[in-house]
Amino acid sequence: MAASINQSTVINNIEFAQKALEIHDIIPLLQFSRLGDSLASTSGELDCRLSGGKGVNNIAYLQLQVQGRLQLVCQRCLQPLVHDLSVDVRYVLVRNESEMPAPEDESDDEDYLPVETEMPVLELIEDEVLLALPIAPRHEDGQCASENKIDEYRKPNPFAKLEALKSKK
Repeated sequence: MAASINQSTVINNIEFAQKALEIHDIIPLLQFSRLGDSLASTSGELDCRLSGGKGVNNIAYLQLQVQGRLQLVCQRCLQPLVHDLSVDVRYVLVRNESEMPAPEDESDDEDYLPVETEMPVLELIEDEVLLALPIAPRHEDGQCASENKIDEYRKPNPFAKLEALKSKK
């Protein structure tokens, strides 16, 4: 299935998985309404691929892969920060909540989605991208603009001369 992903892209997720369909598209960041609040700039795009299939014991699943580069705001210096995004999630489709394992028994390799006849694909992608963002994005140590400015404004300690006198005794 060579379709593009936009606001109106909706799939029957169980049918999509059973037929082993796939959607692949390059999506501009401007299409993600909720994501814009977390970004320094909405220029750019994400490479998104959603594929369906059947796994062990004929269990239907969806596989979502998203790659891209986002400009976040560094929480230290409030300047743009480039963040490489890579999402790869497998969803096991379940008919109801009773088919989901208890939270303590869940695997880190899989998530669960209820079967939906009308699942908005863009919302699923945006949800996963938002979950993959760092809570408090920051530049690596020594790379913040604010760290350089702090050194510029640092005044000599007025008690340094007293410390020198004290050590002469």
